Amino acid sequence: MTFSFEPGRVLYLGSGILGYDKPAGLPVHRGTGHPVGLAEILETWAASDPARGLEAGWTTAPLHRLDLEASGVVLFGLARETARAIQAAFAAGQVQKRYLAVVSGPVPEEGAIEGLVRSRLRGVYRNLPSSLDYRRLAGDERLSLVEVVPRGGRTHQIRSLFAEIGRPLAGDLRYGRPKPARQFLLKFNVGHLVLHALEVSIPAGVLGSALTMKAPLPEGLRRLATAKGWQVPETPEGES
Repeated sequence: MTFSFEPGRVLYLGSGILGYDKPAGLPVHRGTGHPVGLAEILETWAASDPARGLEAGWTTAPLHRLDLEASGVVLFGLARETARAIQAAFAAGQVQKRYLAVVSGPVPEEGAIEGLVRSRLRGVYRNLPSSLDYRRLAGDERLSLVEVVPRGGRTHQIRSLFAEIGRPLAGDLRYGRPKPARQFLLKFNVGHLVLHALEVSIPAGVLGSALTMKAPLPEGLRRLATAKGWQVPETPEGES
């Protein structure tokens, strides 16, 4: 699959950061098996015009993680000081992220999940405490659409914790059961599990005024919602 820069996916540009709506299937940065990632695509674009704010000698550094299979908001630092400030805010738990996810089976109207997630810390993999809060937006006995607010930023945190309670993300070939996962992907014609970083909010004081970036619903989720008869608001209830 080939990806290129799409101007319409830029969610925010200014104050030394770039917010972009990452499509599912595109890695945040190049790595094993991926010669080019979103960071490299955005750096080429930002470097082509000084007005875009890329600091000389700096790269478009991703400021947080987002799985290969996931879509939605990703932040990149275009300047050293801004990148350091936002990364410090992430580390302090000041930046809030909200996701939409489709999980296998029914779940309560709301809940919290706590557990251990295998994550790399200072070059060593460890089982580290992790937690999230969720709220069901729609669903039935087979599938549920949930809004998720993770606490912290462990690798595969949402996927791992829902799998631990027997409700893996639908279509998750790593944490779920392979046969039902493949059946979901085929039935609803989606190429990946449905995990969408809907919103990232940076509080006042980090860059000045508070800043919230929101990514529109991906086509795969829209198609699934139509097939299931779900009413999925662009912004879940209770948010402006």
